[in-house]
Amino acid sequence: MVAVLAALLLVRVVGSNINDVVIAAKEQKLGEWGLTVVRGFWPLLVMAAPMIVAVMATGNLGPKSGPKRIAALAAAVIVSLCVGLLLRFAMSDWAYGRNNLANFREWLPILLFRYGLLGGMLTAVYEFYRRETASVEAMRRAEIDKIAFEREMVEARLQVMQAQIEPHFLFNTLANVRRLYQTDNAAGRTMLEDLMRYLEIALPRMRDNESTLDRDASLIDAYLRIQQVRMGRRLVYEIDIPAELRSQAVPPMMLLTLVENAIKHGLNPLPEGGTIRIGARREADTLILTVTDTGAGFQQGSGAGAGLANIRARLSAHFGERGTLSLSLNQPQGVTATLKLPVHDGANGQ
Repeated sequence: MVAVLAALLLVRVVGSNINDVVIAAKEQKLGEWGLTVVRGFWPLLVMAAPMIVAVMATGNLGPKSGPKRIAALAAAVIVSLCVGLLLRFAMSDWAYGRNNLANFREWLPILLFRYGLLGGMLTAVYEFYRRETASVEAMRRAEIDKIAFEREMVEARLQVMQAQIEPHFLFNTLANVRRLYQTDNAAGRTMLEDLMRYLEIALPRMRDNESTLDRDASLIDAYLRIQQVRMGRRLVYEIDIPAELRSQAVPPMMLLTLVENAIKHGLNPLPEGGTIRIGARREADTLILTVTDTGAGFQQGSGAGAGLANIRARLSAHFGERGTLSLSLNQPQGVTATLKLPVHDGANGQ
């Protein structure tokens, strides 16, 4: 508001003295004219200063909206203008030795109309600017709140999805442990030890929103050891994750879910079982994770299970279109599940 008022006062001074400006320019005396203007400019500033202070104070401390705010701002303009005019007349008398203050009442109505109109316009501009600023700030806060709410919803949804996966594996493993203890105590003890190893890795950070390839590889190794107790020679597996990629951050449990899916739908239906290979590589700014099995291949409904649906939803929530899951035929048989994720900035090997 101060800058706008100063600009308008400068325009008024130049406009009302345009002839003097032209003459000074022709005589190359613009500097002298400018100095004269500055000397004559202080009465306007003396008059404007109380108005600026009163209007801004009323705007910040007075009523926030409605007729009461309009009335308060109007009163601030009138009262501050009277004070400013009184100061202007008094300082003019002091500076120039005149007796203009005696004519204050006579000039007051005219000057109130002239400068009151200008003050009212400036106050309206200030009020419009204030409302626009408040509106933009409210929109910005609403957008921030919306983003925060969406992030919380995504995190809650991911927690629910992860919670759907974990009990399935645990209940199946405990059922196998119980069955093995009834038929083969040694195998039951081995499976129970492998389950304890798995839980030692998984439980401390089971609800984290981020894992690493190294941690997931350890979980998968513990899980597949458990499955080997159950399946024996029907399960062969290989984990090939380069050392430079093992610190790469990834959403937890995704690879394990793909491995579970490969055993359930790929190897279990075949009497001879098969092989599972877990691999990782990097191409430019994309991390490519694969789970390949030599199992039964595509069956009716392949790719439409709850586990794969959860992975796709989590990928979308974490990475948008940059995270994908695809299934393809493996040769000579089986399925390859491929995860593509954007490379984490803090990953090693970059």
